[in-house]
Amino acid sequence: MALMMRRVARKAAKYGIVGSGLGGTVYLANLYINDDMDDIAYFARGMFRGSLKEARKKVVVLGSGWGSLSFAQKLDPKLYDVVIVSPRPFFFYTPLLCGSTTGTVNPASIVEPIRDSASNCNFLHVTCKDVDLDAKKVLCAGESRGSEIALDYDHLVIAVGAQPNTFGIKGVAENAFFLKEIEHGNAVRKQLLDTVMQADVARVAGNMDKIKQLLNIVVVGGGPTGVEFCGELSDFIKKDLGVRFPELKQHFQVTLIEALPGLLTMFQKAVGVHVQEHLVNQGVDVRLNAMVKEAEKDKVHIKTQDGSIETINFGTLVWVAGVGMRPFTKKLCDKIGADAGQTDRRGLLVDHALRVKGTNLGEVFALGDCAVSGKPPTAQVAAQQGKYLGRMFRFSNELMITDPEAAPFSYAHQGTMAYIGDSQAATEVFPNGLIKLGQSSITDHLWWRSLYGDVDHVRVMGVAGFAVWRSVYFSKMYSMRSRFSVGLDWSRTALFGRPSAAPTQGTLTCE
Repeated sequence: MALMMRRVARKAAKYGIVGSGLGGTVYLANLYINDDMDDIAYFARGMFRGSLKEARKKVVVLGSGWGSLSFAQKLDPKLYDVVIVSPRPFFFYTPLLCGSTTGTVNPASIVEPIRDSASNCNFLHVTCKDVDLDAKKVLCAGESRGSEIALDYDHLVIAVGAQPNTFGIKGVAENAFFLKEIEHGNAVRKQLLDTVMQADVARVAGNMDKIKQLLNIVVVGGGPTGVEFCGELSDFIKKDLGVRFPELKQHFQVTLIEALPGLLTMFQKAVGVHVQEHLVNQGVDVRLNAMVKEAEKDKVHIKTQDGSIETINFGTLVWVAGVGMRPFTKKLCDKIGADAGQTDRRGLLVDHALRVKGTNLGEVFALGDCAVSGKPPTAQVAAQQGKYLGRMFRFSNELMITDPEAAPFSYAHQGTMAYIGDSQAATEVFPNGLIKLGQSSITDHLWWRSLYGDVDHVRVMGVAGFAVWRSVYFSKMYSMRSRFSVGLDWSRTALFGRPSAAPTQGTLTCE
């Protein structure tokens, strides 16, 4: 018996060592991939620093997206008293938003509560209404009456993002669906499923014109979101809706409208051409050089390349043609004024260290889509900006906050990706941005040079590109819980397909 117990103990110790070793390897890999290796040394040294709670400065962060969360996770709670303010009590993983519209992933799987993601910070579920720059106060309000509050700050970080931009085109705001927030994805999913079921009723009634109108999904915008949504839709139609509604299968139509002469203009031109051909083969009607002039309840009017006006009937119109300033951002720009440097209609102009122009140096910062920094409005940029600013606020770096000559934000572009349907993706990976070639003795080693040389980017297309797309997005998630949930969703979709009904549809009531 004693011998058996010793064997069990030895095996438990052995597997425990192996398991902890694997867990540590995964943890280190996660830190490296997400550019957080510096956290190990910083927080290890911080164990020997005493708490400075009495002297902590107050930092208010507006927003709960990529920039704000990346910034908050870098902050040292011994140095700062941090409050995150947002009308959205969670961070959601935007790269998988299109997948939530078709049921490839569950919306709950790509949501991470702020109190879990930034546990060292306080969180208030309120909306920021105004900022008193002279008194250094943030004025907020909740949903209920009498919930107005004022928060003092020493440093204010604005990362409120952007909102869909309709460019003032008549009828778009009233008749189109958008894909910017998690509620947009839920609304689009409900609309898609509702129109399919309405088309099935029209089939029974023998109304062929109604079927064709309801089953035409028009997508405006040929960037990554528009292309990925079309890819997800084509999968959903071919693999799921076409199987469960066989009588409607031949009537489904996806129409992609883009004002420019090509898709995915941030990629190399050859990639855009390849993606266009792939989508056409998937059954998507791609309309280039076409501008939307007006949208009505069930039809959209477009101006084609030859100047003629064409009318397209639709059941669902999804607008992903660009983003613009939120009202709060515009209000703050106007308050600071053009004379003080706020002269851009796209957002808050910032200096090389992300400090808002026209404010006292080191008091107000802006990140992500609400900031005009010369960088594209993408999640990748916002996340890197948040990490850069968080490091600036760390112990021994605080002087950089108000230093006019502070080291500028440097963006390392790691690549661009887009899912295009049929388990294929278009990816352009930039190795220098991933391994920081030449910035250390390790990454500048001859082996890395022989592997990558001076190649600016590596293009991976098709099924291999899809593997890269999923691997990268899976590794960039903020928690193991999200990875576990999304992994289960992908497995469920592969094994059983996507559901053809959703709880958001509710129960039909007839008068």
